[in-house]
Amino acid sequence: MKKALSALLFLSLATLNMGRAEATTESTAAASFLLFEPSARASAMGNAYIAIADDANATYYNPAALADFNKQSISTTFYKPVPNLASDIFSSFAAYTHPFDGIGNLGFSLIYTSLGKQFHTDSQGNSLGEFTSFGMGLGVSYGTHLFKDLSVGVTVKFVHENLSSVQVGNEQGKGAGTSFAGDFGLMWKAADRLTFAAALRNVGPNMTFIDADQADPLPQNFTLGVAFVPYKNEKSTFLVTTDVYKPLPDRDGGFFSFVTGWSNDTPQAEFKDIDYKIGAEWQYMLSEESAFALRAGYWHDEDGKRKIPTAGLGLKYNWATFDISYFIDNSAALRNVFRFSGGFNF
Repeated sequence: MKKALSALLFLSLATLNMGRAEATTESTAAASFLLFEPSARASAMGNAYIAIADDANATYYNPAALADFNKQSISTTFYKPVPNLASDIFSSFAAYTHPFDGIGNLGFSLIYTSLGKQFHTDSQGNSLGEFTSFGMGLGVSYGTHLFKDLSVGVTVKFVHENLSSVQVGNEQGKGAGTSFAGDFGLMWKAADRLTFAAALRNVGPNMTFIDADQADPLPQNFTLGVAFVPYKNEKSTFLVTTDVYKPLPDRDGGFFSFVTGWSNDTPQAEFKDIDYKIGAEWQYMLSEESAFALRAGYWHDEDGKRKIPTAGLGLKYNWATFDISYFIDNSAALRNVFRFSGGFNF
């Protein structure tokens, strides 16, 4: 059972993380669906977003960004990450934020990911039926200002992953685990057009599926981000942003993977784990209530062997937004894959 779960876990991670063909640090982690980024605007900019996050998706990327919200906000997305390889795998995300004058802003989020249909067989390979694997995370976020230009935020999440609903062999349990996790964010507006940010995500204890000896770490990670607006006038704005992402799961580190995950391998391997993301956005105001945006980005993932250019566009009218992104990649996993997301501010 452990081998079957490990294979399924790696399959889910490889599928959800852009169809990677190489084993990565994240492949050691449980609940890999927590790495499934929900914003089409972010993915159009190479997933460099923690220093922006100016919509309800801040509950996922950086809860510190919630501190600057002055309206209620809703964000939603539903998409199939690799429809060319597995059409029954999909992810959905929804978030809602509400400002409270003087005390900060509160947010709620839900992610549900179907890992598709699996086949149950005995030790001789005979079919014993089918079942569906899935993951779910329910979060509550809060962001507030420590000082005028410095904000902090936190998200607390309930996490459940059901890789297998059946018991196999002499194993004592089924392939389902439950845990909790926390995200911590920081955002500093160093100048009117310059923002620095940091986010530590998915900090929590190992997730147990069968027993404690077979527990897997959560996909803890740390990201530093910068956003800069080099050009702005009454009609248009040009924004550039970059993120540096470091995965931190460590089977022996457990809850403290965010500490031990920096040094549980050779320095060369730790450096190779780092992903570099860069993006740009040009936004043009069509009227006081509507805008159009063009976006482009690049995601460099050395250990996953992925160098992915991205592109996309966005539309805003009054209280509604719509975003689309496209991965410029000829791999079987990402060929002709679009992502869509929408939002409302009121």
